[in-house]
Amino acid sequence: MGQSTRRRFLGQIGSATAVIPGLRNISFGAGSEPTLPSASPQAAQGSPSAAFDLLIAGGRVIDPSQNLNAERDVAILAGKIARVAANIPPSQARQVYNAKGKIVTPGLIDMHTHVYKHGITLSVDSDIVGFGSGVTTVLDCGSTGATSFMGLRKYVMETAATRIYALLNISTIGLIVTNEIYLDPRMVDARAAIRTITANRDRIMGIKVRVNGKRSDLSHDLEVMKTAREVADATGLPIMMHWSVEPELLAILKRGDILTHPFNPPSQNKVVPQILALKDRGIWTDGQLATTHHSWEVSEKAVKQGWFPDTISTDFSRAPDGSPASVLVPMSEFLHLGLSLEKVIAGVTSMPSKVMNFPEKVGTLEPGVTADVAILELAQGNFEYADQLKQPRTLKQQFVAAATVKGGIFLKGAAAPGPGASTGPGTPGV
Repeated sequence: MGQSTRRRFLGQIGSATAVIPGLRNISFGAGSEPTLPSASPQAAQGSPSAAFDLLIAGGRVIDPSQNLNAERDVAILAGKIARVAANIPPSQARQVYNAKGKIVTPGLIDMHTHVYKHGITLSVDSDIVGFGSGVTTVLDCGSTGATSFMGLRKYVMETAATRIYALLNISTIGLIVTNEIYLDPRMVDARAAIRTITANRDRIMGIKVRVNGKRSDLSHDLEVMKTAREVADATGLPIMMHWSVEPELLAILKRGDILTHPFNPPSQNKVVPQILALKDRGIWTDGQLATTHHSWEVSEKAVKQGWFPDTISTDFSRAPDGSPASVLVPMSEFLHLGLSLEKVIAGVTSMPSKVMNFPEKVGTLEPGVTADVAILELAQGNFEYADQLKQPRTLKQQFVAAATVKGGIFLKGAAAPGPGASTGPGTPGV
């Protein structure tokens, strides 16, 4: 991330973040690493001897995991969700945030990112892109393989404030290059992958395979997918495969596996039968919009047939102002395409949690879970969003993060991406 983008973000969230008494405060210095200064609260002061640390009051709570869509208050104590109910007295909380007119959801999950900053070129800083946009959990999808995963773990996962899990690239070298499974067959090593997964079950959630979708490479891709299947079956974890409509490749996928990037150009005239069959087979689909793996023509044709992916994520995309896209960008675009507000929220909360079965319970506001909360607004206006081919569409509303709560820590939100065409045609498929 460039320094101008970093400075813009720091200005948006403020030099100090609100702190709930007795809890750790996180703010961001110029080097992007979390620091621990004191700060003045953004939430109003309540009773110092109250039962809750923070009360998010009067918002429209949408929590698909509990089939909840109603005006409710969310009370937090000691970094956990303590209560979700109507009309909790403000006097019961030390800090009160007035969420009237806002949407309150579980902390958002971006289940397709690349966050190995300084390790690969195609990466973003999870704390900077995420916290300003309500994102508290991300899944890094194949940035590292068996020989490079420990770098991601030690230097990113263990230092970031964002909760980070990963899919292990079936290539041992990961995304140091973008043709990683085509360089040398010895780099597609089942035993190395199994060893790395076994030693890191708390962080590795599955296997990533980046086939290029070319018919000419089908025989090679089949061998790579067979190796990935061997690893998946040995470890009990799912495969995430790059988009392909080749029946032979799709046949290797099993219930619980994931197919990603459904809206790549060029377009078929309709959703092909083997893709329609995925839901019946129990295979999930992960969808991106914005400027990577997205053609408006393709996504519009799909939704006209009533076809939507199961989860919503970013991969490595750009917002309309050219900065790295947060998950608010595809959320806004899916809303434009006709997906209901409740299903958009589910696509970044309960559905990623269901698909990935993370070790920690996330994507919910159930009492007792870690207090990760996104506080969102829907800005009204005319907002131009371009696809991978620089074809624009004008959206009438877009999501803006008003605030983020991570583990009970209150963070101010970032501004929405500015209007205007995207600055690039996207990046190589990651």
